[in-house]
Parts: sequence; structure tokens; C-alpha cells
Amino acid sequence: MKHDDQLTTVSEVIDAFGGPKAMCSIFGGKPTRFYNHKAWGKFPKDMHMEIYVKACERGLNIAPELIGMKPMVRQGELFLLAAE
Repeated sequence: MKHDDQLTTVSEVIDAFGGPKAMCSIFGGKPTRFYNHKAWGKFPKDMHMEIYVKACERGLNIAPELIGMKPMVRQGELFLLAAE
């Protein structure tokens, strides 16, 4: 995967971080936590910002909707707004 490719599913995000075991070493908890997120297709709200920050550090491009944001483009600039 190229760094500019957008990750559009929770499964893609988890795989890009190296899988459930790698995610638990980064974010804490047990691997079952991330297997569950993968199965449910969403991350809990309390993890959104941490996932976003860690993804940015790794050059990963996550679809804003996966982390509770919605994209807004204004005059060629991208902004992320909190989803309602």
C-alpha cells in the first residue's frame, strides 16, 4: 500500500498498523479488542483521536468517517469537522 492510499475500513486500518497484536502493543489491551473492532467495523469514540495521531505518525491516510470526522474541502484545503 502506498502512503497516499486512503484506508476506508476498520479492517484496512488494523492491517496497516500490523494487525490486532501490533495494535494492542501500540494502544494497549488484548488482541481480542482489535479483532472485535474489526468484526464490528468501527472503533470506539474514545480511541478516535489516538488512532488519528498514531496513523499520522506512520503516514497512514485514514478515511475521516472511521475516526468520527467528516471531510470538508474549502478552496483546495481539506478540513476535518467533528461528525454529528
